[in-house]
Amino acid sequence: MSKGSSPRPYSVSLDKFADNWDAIFKKDKTMKKGTCGCGRSPTGNCIGWHGLTEDDYKIKLKEYREFDEKVIMKNEFYGDNE
Repeated sequence: MSKGSSPRPYSVSLDKFADNWDAIFKKDKTMKKGTCGCGRSPTGNCIGWHGLTEDDYKIKLKEYREFDEKVIMKNEFYGDNE
């Protein structure tokens, strides 16, 4: 039996997969370039978070906020307001 003989098990239903596919790849073409279509990006620009599970998204968002807070504190300490 070769590696490709049987399909891999699905971690999401086919309906959910199809919905996600459409949400990612069939976006409105009139959307401004550089914007996030799924609404998960804290920057407003797509950073690839549309493919994360809800739990992974929460972890990434927490990490981003902690990092952003450190950058803000560093900038305030060194007087860099930009």
